[in-house]
Amino acid sequence: MLNKIISFTKGTFSHRQAGAKIGLAVLLMIMINVPTAFAGLTSGFSFLSTDFSPRSAAMGSAFMTMRGDLNTININPAGLVSVDGKRFFFNYTNYLLDINGGQAAYSFNAPYLHRVAVAVTYMDYGNFEATDQYAVPTGESFSAHDFALTLTQAGNLDSHFSYGVSAKYAFSQIEKYSAQAIAFDFGLQYAAPFEKDLYFAVTLLNTGWNVKKYGNVKEPLPNMLNIGVSKKLAHLPLEVSVMLRGLNQDSKEWYDRFKRFSAGGELTLSKHLRLRLGYNHTLHQDLETGSTSQGNFGGVSGGLAIYWKSFRFDYAYSNLQDLGSIHRFGVSGSIH
Repeated sequence: MLNKIISFTKGTFSHRQAGAKIGLAVLLMIMINVPTAFAGLTSGFSFLSTDFSPRSAAMGSAFMTMRGDLNTININPAGLVSVDGKRFFFNYTNYLLDINGGQAAYSFNAPYLHRVAVAVTYMDYGNFEATDQYAVPTGESFSAHDFALTLTQAGNLDSHFSYGVSAKYAFSQIEKYSAQAIAFDFGLQYAAPFEKDLYFAVTLLNTGWNVKKYGNVKEPLPNMLNIGVSKKLAHLPLEVSVMLRGLNQDSKEWYDRFKRFSAGGELTLSKHLRLRLGYNHTLHQDLETGSTSQGNFGGVSGGLAIYWKSFRFDYAYSNLQDLGSIHRFGVSGSIH
């Protein structure tokens, strides 16, 4: 979305320029596209990497090795293989200003395909005031939004390895102009046979191409190579996970890639209640400034889950320091 706004302000609409709200939206989109804080500067369709899951976001998006949750399809499609029955979820994210987004998904067993899921994602950036080349309001307004349709299939390679593949169609529109893309996600998950409740995962996300461009602007997709590990502790009802993101992206020094990490944990308090806490170091660094570096909680997230009958209700809070905060809500369950 960032590149699209920049292209817009550079002359895609030569007779109109975005007002002050456009400038603020550019800043916000750099910040709120948490998983692509680096890629967002050089790639389009960044919403494809936005984490809409309250459970995942509460754990800093360190969610690659989670099992039995349909929400894993965005982080690692291989996690779908451990989902049972007919499952669904609805997630809503309340960003800053009037920016909001959401996702709905449904999963079931299919003959010969083992496990499949379909998901619909949207991002709405609100309305913008149009101005002429002299920044004088024209009295008109326009909107911007993104949409994606995702199909996922997952299965087992053997008793320890599982795989998942997702195909995505992405559509993006500003005013009457639009762009389209096709993207794919690939994921592997490994249950270690030498240690109980130890899991490893690797993913390659959003690799693909533009089908239709905004004018002459070709926007590379937010392609990311990630690895993760998690362990459920033996004597405490806590699972901790760590994720390294964007290992394929350029860095000033090779070891800077290891600074792009997230960590999170989920504590089971009872059959009906779980608490989550996470930290996204990439986001923390992007938010950190000279005036807020002391006592900066940017990148810290938390949340909880309430289980009731066959449903789960999730909430997550993400701290964006001086910019404010993001609230995510979700409900998931099974259909008998």
